[in-house]
Amino acid sequence: MLRRILPLSLFVISTAIVAHPNMAPPEISKDFQAMKQLVGTWEGTMLEGKKEVPATVVYELTSAGTAITEKLGPGTPHEMISVYYQEGKTIEMTHYCASGNHPRMTLKKNTGTVMEFEMTGTSGLTSAMEPHMHALTLTLSDPNTLKQEWVSFDKGKKNMTAVFSFKRKI
Repeated sequence: MLRRILPLSLFVISTAIVAHPNMAPPEISKDFQAMKQLVGTWEGTMLEGKKEVPATVVYELTSAGTAITEKLGPGTPHEMISVYYQEGKTIEMTHYCASGNHPRMTLKKNTGTVMEFEMTGTSGLTSAMEPHMHALTLTLSDPNTLKQEWVSFDKGKKNMTAVFSFKRKI
């Protein structure tokens, strides 16, 4: 009997919390609103040395419209997730990397078509000297064309830039 009551009780409590009538919707910044145009599935290529390899990225809106998840290489052994969210008056993102760390980056510049993120501090790393993604530039040259430029650091210095070119599929 307890096995039936406990799950039902938790469901009722969680539903009451989520559907609380006095919860005001959060104020969403202009920068975060601009990021919502990324939502969808994108297909294209990654430049690996001089060779282009197929790539996919999926952006989804979640948490009642207050966060965006990015899944780079969904379903592959090197699948990575990044979560974009509003932090005060700016946009932050945490990149959960295939290398096992999770650097946190802050939006430094948004022109409407170009969004530049850069790591500040060493949140998500054991040391700034370990290899990590340090910066990301997202460029929307039109509503259906996206370029990602991921800058990695190693031993405290720029190591390489991975460039992805995508077209919107959905």
